[in-house]
Amino acid sequence: MSAASVTVLPRRTPPTILVAEVDVRVRCLVSDELREAGFRVLEAGSAQEALTVIEAVRVDLLFIALDLPGAQSGLETAHLAGARQKPMRIIVASADGDIDPGGLGPLVRKPYPASQVVGIVMRSLNWPEPA
Repeated sequence: MSAASVTVLPRRTPPTILVAEVDVRVRCLVSDELREAGFRVLEAGSAQEALTVIEAVRVDLLFIALDLPGAQSGLETAHLAGARQKPMRIIVASADGDIDPGGLGPLVRKPYPASQVVGIVMRSLNWPEPA
């Protein structure tokens, strides 16, 4: 095989995920699992922190807990974030099973295993599973 016949595919840049969760233990666990799966992960512990990150950095997917503290609810923050950065996928997490994410994206019921979040993120971004 000659060098001219070899096709070099560009390396795919890992998507940036923002994990917005008030419980620092849960946030760190989910963030660590996402990093192990090859994603670039940013973290926020409040609605305002999440919006500040979204104003400063391109985010491909927002994983947001609806019980975030701040001036806006997690649901309002998710809608604001989605309006500020398009296209951005959004996954919401809530202990309230009756919540309607209003077309934002999938709803993950709390409590959840971090591996479940990783699977949903990978499917939402059409990202291959790590080898």
